[in-house]
Amino acid sequence: MVLICTVFGITGSSTMVVVRPAVTDVLKLEGSMRDGPWSYRICSLVIMTPIYATLLVCVGTVFGRHAYFRHFSVKMWSRFGVPPELMDKNFHKNAKNFKKW
Repeated sequence: MVLICTVFGITGSSTMVVVRPAVTDVLKLEGSMRDGPWSYRICSLVIMTPIYATLLVCVGTVFGRHAYFRHFSVKMWSRFGVPPELMDKNFHKNAKNFKKW
């Protein structure tokens, strides 16, 4: 459990380190999630989602939990409306036998 929390912590922090400069430098938007403007908030969330999912699988692989975090990432994308079969053809078959630990 500590390993999984560590991976989520590293991934979340790393995502923010990557997204903030991307929005500020590349898109030339100044602001914060708390103070706005709305364009900064929306662009941050749109950029953050794919970067977070990618980093989650990468960091999880480094820590030896690739299958768990890949399953988690595919499930996250499916909640945004992307069919899980596009990313993992065996998602539903593996989901039945999936063990968290």
